[in-house]
Amino acid sequence: MIDPQFKAVSKSKTRVGRPRAGTAQKRHNQLLTRVLELFMTEGVTQTSVARIAAHCGVSTRTIYERYNNKYDLLIAAVTQMVEQDMSAMVQVDNLHKYSLNEVLTLIGRFILNRVLEPRMVSFYRIGISEFYHVPELALAMKQAGPERIFQMLAEVLAFYEAKGILPTVNFMQAAESYCELLIAGPRNKALFGALPEDWDAEAHIKFVVTLFLKGITGMEQNHG
Repeated sequence: MIDPQFKAVSKSKTRVGRPRAGTAQKRHNQLLTRVLELFMTEGVTQTSVARIAAHCGVSTRTIYERYNNKYDLLIAAVTQMVEQDMSAMVQVDNLHKYSLNEVLTLIGRFILNRVLEPRMVSFYRIGISEFYHVPELALAMKQAGPERIFQMLAEVLAFYEAKGILPTVNFMQAAESYCELLIAGPRNKALFGALPEDWDAEAHIKFVVTLFLKGITGMEQNHG
């Protein structure tokens, strides 16, 4: 709730000229959203900067003031999309109240919902065709999204290791392995339109969590 003392209206005259920083950033964010929508609809190769400008209602000069080419614009648009998704990333507070199985299920549900969202599936299709031309795109996306999830999950695993529930392993590697088990199959099927409509996401998550926990807890015996 905003404190009443901060509601005072400034009596200064409205300035004419460049928009305020907050307004300018909001407009820029909206521009990136529309750019990504255009790329997903018409593809990257077929879309020119002039087409982008016309679609977004700005001049090509406005775009070139910030970006050297449409690929730089693509990277910025994708980074924004992933960061917005990550802002809603599941946070598990009071870990001591939950079993590791419950936490992995909760995190797995969040990740799978994001990965199989139609917008993300469309983006992955673009990525497959553009990663060769724009290798920076894969790095930007990884830094904005997956690496943050890996780090969060690694910290969760370390918490349960400290409680004696898990053996000491490379938790970052374990986090990456969990995510690969979780998303690789369903995402690949979704990319080719082969994911059945009656596909049971909850059953898949349960299977992956069980398989992952059996594997990681079994490492204690292997290293003993």
